[in-house]
Amino acid sequence: MNEVTQAIADFIARETGLSVGEGHRLIEIPRDPQWGDYAFPCFSLAKVKRKSPQTLAGEIALRFKPEGLLASCLSDGAYLNFRIHRPAWAEMVLRRIFSLGERYGESQEGVAKRILIEFSSPNIAKPFHVGHLRSTIIGHSLCRIFEKGGYEVVRLNHLGDWGKQFGEVITAFKHWGDPAQLEAQPLKHLLEVYSRFHSESKRDEILHEEAREWFRKLEGGETEARTLWEGFRKISIEEFKRLYSFLSITFDSYDGESFYRDRTAALVERLRKAGLLVESQGAWVIPLEAFGMPPALILKKDEATLYLTRDIAAAEYRFQKWNFEKLIYVVGIPQRLHFQQLFKVLELMGYEWSQRLVHVDFGHVLGMSTRRGEVVFLRDVIDEAVQRAERVIEERGEDKEARIGKIPEEQKKHIARAVGLGAIIFNDLRTKRSKDVEFDWDRILAFEGATGPYCQNGHVRCCGIMRKHSGEITEKVDFQILCSDEEFDLIKRLGQLPRIIERALVEYEPSVIAVYTLELAMSFNVFLARYRVLGDEKRITQARVLLTHCVKEVLATCLRMLGMEALERM
Repeated sequence: MNEVTQAIADFIARETGLSVGEGHRLIEIPRDPQWGDYAFPCFSLAKVKRKSPQTLAGEIALRFKPEGLLASCLSDGAYLNFRIHRPAWAEMVLRRIFSLGERYGESQEGVAKRILIEFSSPNIAKPFHVGHLRSTIIGHSLCRIFEKGGYEVVRLNHLGDWGKQFGEVITAFKHWGDPAQLEAQPLKHLLEVYSRFHSESKRDEILHEEAREWFRKLEGGETEARTLWEGFRKISIEEFKRLYSFLSITFDSYDGESFYRDRTAALVERLRKAGLLVESQGAWVIPLEAFGMPPALILKKDEATLYLTRDIAAAEYRFQKWNFEKLIYVVGIPQRLHFQQLFKVLELMGYEWSQRLVHVDFGHVLGMSTRRGEVVFLRDVIDEAVQRAERVIEERGEDKEARIGKIPEEQKKHIARAVGLGAIIFNDLRTKRSKDVEFDWDRILAFEGATGPYCQNGHVRCCGIMRKHSGEITEKVDFQILCSDEEFDLIKRLGQLPRIIERALVEYEPSVIAVYTLELAMSFNVFLARYRVLGDEKRITQARVLLTHCVKEVLATCLRMLGMEALERM
């Protein structure tokens, strides 16, 4: 609730008896700015007052008197349309941003509250696949958004590092592995021998038996099996960390499935004693049909635990260790049933905190491929994005407004990396996470349209103007100057940031930030197309420089929340 909506809600409460909270909930932003800055529909209120909404709106509008931030209130059918006193709102918003800087938009909501976010979670002994791209990008952005909300965020990378497939990896390496190649290209080599295992095992069933035996040895703690597995895990994490470093991502924990395997025996025994486990065709399950779900499989016929069993143990451990406010799993839509079962089982176990668990699901990435049309690994996607960004930047030339002076070669490479990564990230986050993402190289790297480079370029244009400005930036300006439709549209958008962050938190939705960033950049470009910031008249220049400075601050804040770099040149 900002000061304007607070003032509207207070006015409605005084005139109608409606609570401030309920009044605020009904406030809208009109589709057409010509109607007003904010609107209040009188439909639900009319039922209580037993008057037509049109009549009620007309009566309330007649009683309005301009005060503070509210300049006017006119009835239009069933709506009350409010206009803001532009200079007063401009002064309040711009001075707040100028004072707080990068802290603008921060909230105290999450103070002394801990959020755990599990995201990325690739499988060891394999290169990082693009299938984990969305979890990585969405999870990283949510971490930054929650930190902006004042929360302590713990980043969890729940590695896929246990299961029968590691018996296959060990078997493959014993047959065809090369220690020298493992050291030179660890994950690539492990994938090659693992792929060969699956090819050869189609003709040789003995390989499957060997793999089962190696996994039995691994589960039993046999020295050679354990040493090989630990080596594969270590080099996998080292490779992953290199890639995460490129993306400016860090984790607080790399505890994977293997970390929780020693906790499953006691867990299964507790489930038995609680009467939750039921035998079914030799396996042990927890019936969930009463809740509209199939049974949750806890133990297979051979007494082996499953992913679900280890996830239950992991949730217990995490609550004991971190006493979290929320535990968020950033995992794709296909795993929806798994998390529904997980949450329900924990509830049946009597854990009140099971209500604090959230599955943040998402759709697929469609169309991501190399020029050869093959599905690629994430490193290949990043490399190609950087190479394409280098060509796009070169083709734009150095005479564009956003490019001031000669850019050194090393800085060009840095810019290309930031633009390439930003293009991938923004293309993912601008779409609601529940939807599939369309991936097209030419479109996502364009400097026009709904793209990451367009948003980054908005920040670059701000920086270019600020570099040209020779005077100081001051908040002591004539705010009457900033009253044109284009300037006020910018100021209204700047004032929305705290509410935008709040909405992104409630919905676990980075696309809210991405769309806001795009609209702010577009609004700034519309303003620049109409007005000069740096002119001959000092009063006007000072006011517009302050506005530009505030746009730069907010764009930088939003780009950081999305996991993108706020470039100063490009």
